Amino acid sequence: MIVLALDTSQRIRVGLKRDEDVIEVSYTGQRKHAEVLPVLIERLLSENGISVKDLSAVGVGIGPGTLTGLRVGIATIIGMAAPFDIPVVPLNSFEMAVKSLPIDGTVLVSKRARKGYRYLAVYSKQKDLLNTIKEPAVLSDEEVQKILRETKPSTVLEEEIFISPKVLVEETEKAFKEGKFVHYYEIEPLYLQKSIAELNWERKRGG
Repeated sequence: MIVLALDTSQRIRVGLKRDEDVIEVSYTGQRKHAEVLPVLIERLLSENGISVKDLSAVGVGIGPGTLTGLRVGIATIIGMAAPFDIPVVPLNSFEMAVKSLPIDGTVLVSKRARKGYRYLAVYSKQKDLLNTIKEPAVLSDEEVQKILRETKPSTVLEEEIFISPKVLVEETEKAFKEGKFVHYYEIEPLYLQKSIAELNWERKRGG
């Protein structure tokens, strides 16, 4: 079985798994995702004697994250999967970050969305089990501080959030075997942003 998975919600992370062998690739430079990702994948597959049609399944991070970065990753996966109708596994980027941690506990993941607001989610991690305490959402800085006080996380992941390529491919393979995949035309980013007007109205109503 050959699986490729990637996440572009922040940095570029790509994993390739053939049977029990896993190859991990990360790009943390300043070039645009759209310039780097196609070349990186083409080289990764070519160097390992694999063509796109050989892939059993592909996985892609759907966010939360910057919409531009997410679209590059999703568009790349669609371009690979469409000609051969390769099953696609959507991966929650925050969940992948928590599963990449070597420790257990309550984990709060937070990333700047726009001025005054953050993406946020809270999870409970115990070995391979992950339970969602608070689903990903866009919240004001004040709401984030309130949730920090309420949940008392043992770990807080902010801004530069590492996602393991190994975790990406392993979770993709697991989801594929469990039948948790979609067709390429069904994949969409987890886009949580609301307009500034909506957010300001909600803040005024709450106040």
